Amino acid sequence: MPSNLNTAIDFLETQWSSINDNKLKGINAEIRLEAYLKSPLIKDLYRYIIPGGWIIAPGSNAVLMPTKARIAVLPNSFGFSWTKSFSPSPFTAQTLASSFFNQVGIETYFANFDPSGRESRFDVPRKKNYNTTYELEPHLIGSSGLEKVDINVMMRNFPRRKGLVGMRAYKSGRIDRKDPVWSDSSLVTHLFWKEYSRYFLQRNYLVSSNDLDFFIIGKSGKAYPIELKSKRVYADAKLGDWFGIDIGPFSKLSFFVSLSNNMEALYLVEEVDDLGGNIEWWGVRFSEVLKYCFWVTQSGGASMGGGRSNTIKVPKEIFTPLHLLLPTL
Repeated sequence: MPSNLNTAIDFLETQWSSINDNKLKGINAEIRLEAYLKSPLIKDLYRYIIPGGWIIAPGSNAVLMPTKARIAVLPNSFGFSWTKSFSPSPFTAQTLASSFFNQVGIETYFANFDPSGRESRFDVPRKKNYNTTYELEPHLIGSSGLEKVDINVMMRNFPRRKGLVGMRAYKSGRIDRKDPVWSDSSLVTHLFWKEYSRYFLQRNYLVSSNDLDFFIIGKSGKAYPIELKSKRVYADAKLGDWFGIDIGPFSKLSFFVSLSNNMEALYLVEEVDDLGGNIEWWGVRFSEVLKYCFWVTQSGGASMGGGRSNTIKVPKEIFTPLHLLLPTL
């Protein structure tokens, strides 16, 4: 485990190909949303928030139709000696998240790590040196808690990596450590374990990964995977005001909603002004997005990964203020 916050940030830099404005906006939006959801007037409108993770599929066609072998990997974060105000996800919340994926035919594994006594010996990846300091210990939901399983069971459909072709360690020194977002030790802790879990799997197996922001568990006990964005509204004289969603997240949430009438996901948007100041938190069930979005995509700006994105237009009119949506979940 990194011995200090700066070492953890060093690791994050090696994992992110692009640390652009959109990446930082997304991280800041996560911090502001967490603060909003924990505020006195909002915190009793839902049951739990669960940090996200990855949906992974085999990164080669060694198995027939790799996308049939998708699994969900949700890292369990462990606090560092320098982590403040840290609390793990309760077992009840983990059970509900696992149940959601089970209903869509995706096995759910919770990734634990044993960093005991090795906080000062973390090996930051660099070119031609892709060591894994901590072993990933997969767990499944058991009758009274998480139950450890062999990693070969979890990764039985994933080809082993041979050699270092495809591994990357991007340049460090790209993050402005003076930006207040990077002083949030709880956030950096969650980001570290999320990225380390993917790094460990990529180092040992051929995997293709999709990001999952987090879950909200409503008062009804139902779990909702979340896609979160911080955006300005696009004023369109012909079509009306709309928010965009990139084609990747759109496809992912469409997959969840399409498989069962009982499944649902949420698209949350922090509407901001030209200076990035918060105007309103909005939310919409993804089944509503599918009904009312425009079918013609528009070329978008740079994504969090640095590439160009295609955007689906979603009318602002179908969104509900988040404080009114939460009690209905």
